[in-house]
Amino acid sequence: MLQLTLEDALRIAVERNLELELEMLNSEIASYDYLGSWGAFDPVFTLTGRLSDSEIEGSSSLSGADVVDVDSQGLNTTLGVPFTTGGRLDLSYDRDNTRTNNQFAVFDTSTTDVVSIALTQPLLRGAWSRFATADQRESEVSLRQQEATYEEVRQRVLRDVTNAYWDLVGAVEELGVRELALETGERQLAQDRRRLEVGVGTEVDVLQSETNRAQLEEQRLLAEFNLRAAEDALRTLLFQRSDGEVQVDFESWDWPIVALTPLPAVDETIELDWLRSLDLAIRNRPELERQRLEIEASEVRLVRAESTRLPGLDLTLSATSTGFDDDPSAALNSATGFDFPTYTGSLAFDVPIRNRTAKFAERAARAALRAARVGYDQVELTVLAEVRSAVRGVAYSVEGVRAATTSRDFAERQVAAEQARYDEGLSTTFQVLEFQRDLAEALSTLTTARAAYAKALTALEHAEGRVSVPAGE
Repeated sequence: MLQLTLEDALRIAVERNLELELEMLNSEIASYDYLGSWGAFDPVFTLTGRLSDSEIEGSSSLSGADVVDVDSQGLNTTLGVPFTTGGRLDLSYDRDNTRTNNQFAVFDTSTTDVVSIALTQPLLRGAWSRFATADQRESEVSLRQQEATYEEVRQRVLRDVTNAYWDLVGAVEELGVRELALETGERQLAQDRRRLEVGVGTEVDVLQSETNRAQLEEQRLLAEFNLRAAEDALRTLLFQRSDGEVQVDFESWDWPIVALTPLPAVDETIELDWLRSLDLAIRNRPELERQRLEIEASEVRLVRAESTRLPGLDLTLSATSTGFDDDPSAALNSATGFDFPTYTGSLAFDVPIRNRTAKFAERAARAALRAARVGYDQVELTVLAEVRSAVRGVAYSVEGVRAATTSRDFAERQVAAEQARYDEGLSTTFQVLEFQRDLAEALSTLTTARAAYAKALTALEHAEGRVSVPAGE
């Protein structure tokens, strides 16, 4: 036997529901994607080594030898540092050790070191952080969208668990109603049999009571079937797993679930204001937050498309120093000391002719932004309709419980009055059984109405975006 309060069921769902776990993993993936997107600005270190051995046949007296032998060993290192402004800084060091038999060479063995620093910064197309970090901002928006999706699924699961729990409570009460009706029918049958034995009743009365008992037993069996189905529906939402393997004792699915939280009492003073509920929904509903984020993502894509359409204007500033000597350390000191520097500054300008790809990409981005805004309006309209429907549902269910309660009270009074008349011989078994059936249906209707009221409250909470596990539980 498994005893559960509503709060227990909600906590278990948050911890174990498979759909929620899947969305949690999707959120984890989106988080890693966002963090990894900043890797585009990680420095890149490159190291290249090279060996060269060549022989060149001399073609003139100025060749330096009949056969010029050149052996070289080289090492190149580069550190590239991208900036969030769209530019980059490149630091490089290149060393070349050469040995040759060329008689015109200054040294038979020499070292050439080159140190350079270059800064490149786009000024128009692809310039500045709004463009350079567009991918990262889009990844961040995707992460927030996934978090909103998780919250949407979480609220839906909590709503479904709550409804399944109330269905179970309602099914338990319905079974109680049917068992009480069956008990009443059996008492009536026993009374009719005694009346027949003493010669007061008739065989028709007994047959009517036996038929009634059989019908009541059928209704009780159906109520029990519905109860088992309600238990399985709740179990499905609370299904658990661990490390990719199903962790469940299948025999436990035969254990009855005892719902400890009763159906809520009807609040006759409840205040319903659909405008207030709509205001809550606009602030809380994750669907609307996700659509607002889609607008933000569309704006990021538009910024990128607008930048791509601009002409290119790139500024490059560089400084290079070369050191040459037969002593490697002297060559290195000369290069790093910038004894013989070269400074360069340049502007590169380019304009694609017609530029149709970028032009229409920008138009597509603008259309996508308008579509995102229209999509938000559409979702907001859907939320508005859900809020109004939920508010009406609560109002209707309150009236429904009130009417069902009145019907039950009258049915109980009718049964009591007819039973008194029957005991005095002023009524028939048929009439008594008819009133008893009316009472059973009135009790069943009241149970259904109370369950509908509980589910209507849950629907309103979901429409307002505030379904949650009660705090402090």
